[in-house]
Amino acid sequence: MDPGALPPDAAAVVASVGFQPRRRLGVMGGLGRWRVVSQHDESSCTALLLPAEVASEELDRRIEALTTVRHAHLAATYRSLRTKGGSRVVLGAEVDGLGLELLRDLRPRWEPGEVVTLVAPLADALACLHRNGLVHGAFDVHAVTIAFDGRPMLEGLVRAQPPTVPPTPRADVTALARLGLGLLDDVHSAVRDVLAAAAAGASVAVAEGDRAPSGDATDLARACERAAMALPIRLPSAEVLAARVLSVRTAGAEPTPPGRRPAFTQADVDPKPGRRRSTVIRSLAAIAGLSVAVLALGQPAVRSAFARTPGATDPAAATSATATSAPADPVAAARDLTRRRDAAIEDMDEGALNEVTVEGSPAREQDLTFLHRLLDAGVRLDGLATEVVEAVEMSGPSYSESASARVLLTSRIGAHRELGPGGQVLRELPASAASQVVLDLTWTQSRWRVSAVEPAHP
Repeated sequence: MDPGALPPDAAAVVASVGFQPRRRLGVMGGLGRWRVVSQHDESSCTALLLPAEVASEELDRRIEALTTVRHAHLAATYRSLRTKGGSRVVLGAEVDGLGLELLRDLRPRWEPGEVVTLVAPLADALACLHRNGLVHGAFDVHAVTIAFDGRPMLEGLVRAQPPTVPPTPRADVTALARLGLGLLDDVHSAVRDVLAAAAAGASVAVAEGDRAPSGDATDLARACERAAMALPIRLPSAEVLAARVLSVRTAGAEPTPPGRRPAFTQADVDPKPGRRRSTVIRSLAAIAGLSVAVLALGQPAVRSAFARTPGATDPAAATSATATSAPADPVAAARDLTRRRDAAIEDMDEGALNEVTVEGSPAREQDLTFLHRLLDAGVRLDGLATEVVEAVEMSGPSYSESASARVLLTSRIGAHRELGPGGQVLRELPASAASQVVLDLTWTQSRWRVSAVEPAHP
């Protein structure tokens, strides 16, 4: 028998539900893992093989509980099948993407915004598990895949051996914080402070209204989103990925399959995934071609404030109607610019976005960088709206050509959604807590524009 083949009794039970084993994917959680394909429509999923000696009532209960849990960043577990020999086959979602272990090897250091994109959604996925009475229990780099649609996905939920120490939700949160901390670049940042505190077991929650800090994974997600603007994870180029595969093959080793097919599904139905790429090289090229990852936008200060870089589009070329309608009062202008920035980002309109910032300013630079990352990722925001709670003038303006003003803006982001290239919902984002930034405004071309956005210090 082919050593990479699914054992006959397991292949038989998989065939009984309409799937055919295609190839071995390696090992996850100490269990052999195969790709199985539908005999009817070529959709695919994964099959984990649990030998009879590792099967137990406790594991059965865990698998049964996992089949009821669905989250956008959690690889779904569909069903468990018992073979004649007493082993079990667990069918689950196949995530088509790049393993975090390989990505970390190629890019050991990430920007704070990229780490937010990784940690915040995974923390939400852990919180979903915890709410359902489950813990991951073995959270590390091997359990994470960056999917082709840009989402970080949590896997490794079914394992051969239970952990020696009973797992806890707190241990999951600590492990995730340590993982994110290990990816950060060497520059001191607010994200580093948040992750270091969580990794040490300290609370990172901020009380909001009547809600006291809960100390759970959700608090880590929201703290990261407050600490920095989430940015798409930069994936290596096709050349770098191809060179990696060739180097592994040259060394005589079989590369860990980075391609896994997404089987996205509604909360209560099994998946109908699309066709999988047939070779490792084609999978890697597809990953590099997308050159993106998730946009787990949160962070009110950054999403509602203006951050960006020098744009190539001259704001003078924008419509005169908007230029003449801007209010001269800097406080009113701050509110108006906030609203217009939201609309420009939601419409993916670079010209309109340039209208809110000063040419060549840090604000322009950051805004264009952000918009271009959204465009490259094929991600857009739906329903983005910033509520300005309060705007207070910090320094009085003059209306000479070089006039400036500073406005303390307190705002929160309303609930909105991230949409993928086909309009599919990638993530539902809840309303944020209120936060404060200082807008530096410059009077130019007969109107106020944003030149910089700074954190508000107590």
